[in-house]
Amino acid sequence: MSLNLCAGVYRCLKSHQNQRFHDLLEWPRVAADLEMLAASPPAKRALETGDIDDPRPWLEAFAAGVGSPLELRFLKLFEQNGFHPQKQVPIAPDDDAAPISIADFAVPERRLAIYIDGASFHLGDNLRRDRFIRRRISEGSARWKVVTLTASDLARGGDLARWLLRAEGDEPS
Repeated sequence: MSLNLCAGVYRCLKSHQNQRFHDLLEWPRVAADLEMLAASPPAKRALETGDIDDPRPWLEAFAAGVGSPLELRFLKLFEQNGFHPQKQVPIAPDDDAAPISIADFAVPERRLAIYIDGASFHLGDNLRRDRFIRRRISEGSARWKVVTLTASDLARGGDLARWLLRAEGDEPS
């Protein structure tokens, strides 16, 4: 591994997010480990049931035109119940404005934007950013109805899909 590559990786490791570990990161100690990693080919290992390193659920989702395995589960639920929204739709708060978001699903003619939020990503700053953007979309002159769904909403099954088919007002409890 070149010295420049090692220095680049080291600078990345010394980022703000790793600040609490900076005292443990010493250039002479990490360089040998990085060189060893660069010289070794990746080791194959058998996948286990539910393995988080298994790319197949992600590849299946991307092939279906959605952004995650959770979105694919919602897509299958929707389609099984006769609801066929568009996938990955750019959304603007005003008719003459540029998009500020991509809805996971949408019914543009009804101004219905559906976002699927996974628990591991929609936390902290990401959650605040998404809430800000979705508020702008719903309060803009285009007046999109924004629906946010999580994995727990899958349990509502066909009732959720039927509600989305006719969604105009507030969601029933």
